[in-house]
Amino acid sequence: MDGNKKSTISLFMENKGFTLIEMAIVLIIIGVIIGAVVKGKDVIKSAEQKRLYTTYAREWQVVYNNYYDRTGWILGDDDSNGNTTRDGRAGDGSLASEANLVAQLTAIGLSPPADGPSGFSNIRTYTDSQGRQYTLTLQMDSDVNFGNFIRIDSANGIPMDLGMAWDKIVDGTRDGDTGDLRYIPNMGASPLVDANWPNNINPVATSGAILLLEF
Repeated sequence: MDGNKKSTISLFMENKGFTLIEMAIVLIIIGVIIGAVVKGKDVIKSAEQKRLYTTYAREWQVVYNNYYDRTGWILGDDDSNGNTTRDGRAGDGSLASEANLVAQLTAIGLSPPADGPSGFSNIRTYTDSQGRQYTLTLQMDSDVNFGNFIRIDSANGIPMDLGMAWDKIVDGTRDGDTGDLRYIPNMGASPLVDANWPNNINPVATSGAILLLEF
C-alpha cells in the first residue's frame, strides 16, 4: 500500500513539471539576472556621472586655473567683456554670462570647454536615477564664506545622486559640508550656508553644488 502511494505521488510530481529543487534553481538564476541588470545600470550611471564631472565641472576648473596662471586675474571677475574693474571676486555684482567667460578666455588664447548639445559650454543635461531630467548651468561666483567657486544648479535644484557622486569623486566622501565640493540647500541665501546631503532622492528646488576654487 505504501509503495503504491509513493508511486502515485512520484507520478503526480512528474506530471506537474518542475520539482521544488528545480524551481528554487530557476528563482536563483532569475535573481542573479535581475541583480546583474541592476548592477549594470548602476555601473552605467556611475560612468555617466564621472564623465560629466570630467568633461564639464573639471574642465571649467582647469580653464579657470589656466586663466589665472596666465593673467593673474579671476575668470568672471567682471560682468563685462572689457573687464574694466577687478576686485578678485568671481561674479562680482552679477554673474558673468557664458559669452563673457568665453570672450575672456579666447582673448588671451585659451580655449573654453567644448559646447554641449545645447550649444553652450556651461550647460549640460542630466537624467537622474528616477528618470527626471535637469538642465544644469555652471557659473563662476563668490561668497564671503567660500571665496571664489564654480556653482552648478538648475531650475529644479541639484540632482541628489549626481551631487553626491561628484562629492565622492572630488573629496572621497559624501558629506556635503567639508572639502572642495559643497552642497548648498539655498543658493539664494546671502551668505551661502553648506549642509550635509539630505537622506532624500528628491531635489530641493533652491539647492545647488559649489566647487571651491584655489584663487
